[in-house]
Amino acid sequence: MHSDHIEIIRLRSEHCERVYDISAKYIPEHWSLDGIKDVLRYDNNIYYVAMCHCADSGFDKTEVVGFGGIMIVADEAELLNIAIEEAYRNRGIAGRILDKLIDEAKLAQCTRMLLEVRKANETAQRFYRDKGFDDLGIRKNYYVDPTDDAIIMDKVLG
Repeated sequence: MHSDHIEIIRLRSEHCERVYDISAKYIPEHWSLDGIKDVLRYDNNIYYVAMCHCADSGFDKTEVVGFGGIMIVADEAELLNIAIEEAYRNRGIAGRILDKLIDEAKLAQCTRMLLEVRKANETAQRFYRDKGFDDLGIRKNYYVDPTDDAIIMDKVLG
């Protein structure tokens, strides 16, 4: 039974190392730590983190347990990445982060959100479809290490 409280907040510089750790663990094509820090330099990059205010072995602690981000270009938002620590999955955290990012895209007057997802990642595809994303096409051999096609998906924002 979890008694943790999860808060979704904007990425700050003190979160970058933990975001790097999570991305290195779960995203094969993860960014460098400097690449993650760079997103804070540009207004068109919007990132959120999931902060867990946890009671762990009788000690209170606060830590980043997930993150997600978009880049806004003209009237489109591209979902760049989203990842949640395995122990915190299936608790709606990714959905809450994506909802925040969709809200931000709408505020920026974006008309749609795009993303690429590994063809082999059927769980993520189901998640995005449940959030209203549709398949647009396939980019052959888009991912490396391991090689995989990318399914391009989009969601019209209204």
